[in-house]
Amino acid sequence: MSARSIQIRLFLTCWIIFVLHFATDFVREHYLVLSIAEDCSFRLDKYVGLHADIFVTPGHGAHHAGNPGASMVAALPYFIFMPAVNRISNLFSRPQTTEGENAVYRDPIAARVQFYHKVRQRGLDIKFGLVAMVTMVFCMAPLTALSAVFMFRAIRFLGQSNGISLGIAILYAFGTPICFRTGYLNHNLMLGTFGFIAFFLIWQRDAGADSLKQRYAIAGFLAGLAFLCDYSGLITLVLLGAYAALKGADAEPAPQGVRLWSWFVLGAAIPVGLLWLYQWRSFGHPFYPPQHFMPAINRYTGLGYKGIAWSRELFWMLLFDSRVGLFIASPILLLSFVSPVLYFRRKSLIPFREIILCLLFFFCFLIFFSCVQYTRLQWITGIRYLIPAVPFLFLLTANVMLRLPRIPAYVLMVVAILQSWCMAMVRPDEGVTIVESVVTFFQKGPQLPWLDTLSRMSHEYIPFLANGVSALPFFLFAALLVFFVWRVGRETVPKL
Repeated sequence: MSARSIQIRLFLTCWIIFVLHFATDFVREHYLVLSIAEDCSFRLDKYVGLHADIFVTPGHGAHHAGNPGASMVAALPYFIFMPAVNRISNLFSRPQTTEGENAVYRDPIAARVQFYHKVRQRGLDIKFGLVAMVTMVFCMAPLTALSAVFMFRAIRFLGQSNGISLGIAILYAFGTPICFRTGYLNHNLMLGTFGFIAFFLIWQRDAGADSLKQRYAIAGFLAGLAFLCDYSGLITLVLLGAYAALKGADAEPAPQGVRLWSWFVLGAAIPVGLLWLYQWRSFGHPFYPPQHFMPAINRYTGLGYKGIAWSRELFWMLLFDSRVGLFIASPILLLSFVSPVLYFRRKSLIPFREIILCLLFFFCFLIFFSCVQYTRLQWITGIRYLIPAVPFLFLLTANVMLRLPRIPAYVLMVVAILQSWCMAMVRPDEGVTIVESVVTFFQKGPQLPWLDTLSRMSHEYIPFLANGVSALPFFLFAALLVFFVWRVGRETVPKL
């Protein structure tokens, strides 16, 4: 089976499985998706009161306290499906005039129940659910599947076979918090995806001069897009900009390297300029971030400058908290720190410069979010702030895994995938720890987040789901689809 064929099948497999684990969370980015696609506007005036991060700036209307990149990307598929979403929501939505009338949502968390009552009163419950589904199925799932394909290409670039590269890519997709985070629209995961693909385009140099220009321009655009998604993306932009300059300096003659780096800068200028335009139109100043205008919406935003202040507690929470700690959610990533040792023992497949760059991604994001006080609210939706560093840490982890004996490597893969799968099924949020997700899976069996949500709101629309429904038929159907993906037109299945 050719590498091209494997990449297509890997993409489709990841897409199917990610979609199966769709989570129904409706986040602040969704409101801007609606506004961009439906009103061609950045203003969120009609959604004031539905999300704590939406605030009004005098003279400029309502906006949310975040960068617009994820919403702009997700608005593209929603714009395509918007007529169908509106038709379905108009057909089935039943807005109520009395608060609480028929609005039953059986959830132990009061804030979720209150949110459901609000959107139910406005007749937006069906629409919001469909918008969340469209943005996940046609934005988040394919983007993350694409990152798995680039992980496959990265391992092949290191000289590994198709089978080994496929196994590592599957471990990345389903053995890290990437699978959990793909469940709904999320700018942190987008940031990591764009950054990793940009890194790979600069790193892989087996291309002609014209192709290299295109690679650098696309890499610059993706790095700038990461910045457009979140201000922490400045880390991605700066690190990849420096890396592009260093790689360009390797070119002969020297002026070619300068020209290559200028293509990176040109590509990055487009999304960076778009961010400044958004901030100017939304807040009246192109260079101040949305947080500059944000009122004190919680007790953490009043600390330091709009919630920016160093905290040793946050540093350890990001790493080892039972609900959101990176190395609790994915212990296998600890292997990444062995990569420098392998290099000095001349056993590393990854050059030293790339090892340092990957570690810099991790440490810069760790330090940055150790200074962001509202990182403490991360437990509401689960691990996310260090997600942009996961692809880079995983690449170093793969470097170590490839040097392990086969049996220990397989055991680590199985354990990592099982833990990640449990997190995707029983989402560790709102106080549920990562260990509790695993325990719940072994106690109650396979689950799906969207099925759980439907059972909680079944009173209005689908009463027969009130007592729940087994997730097994859906898993079997997805397994059948994956079987056909790898069966149809195959030559041979690559051995892991």
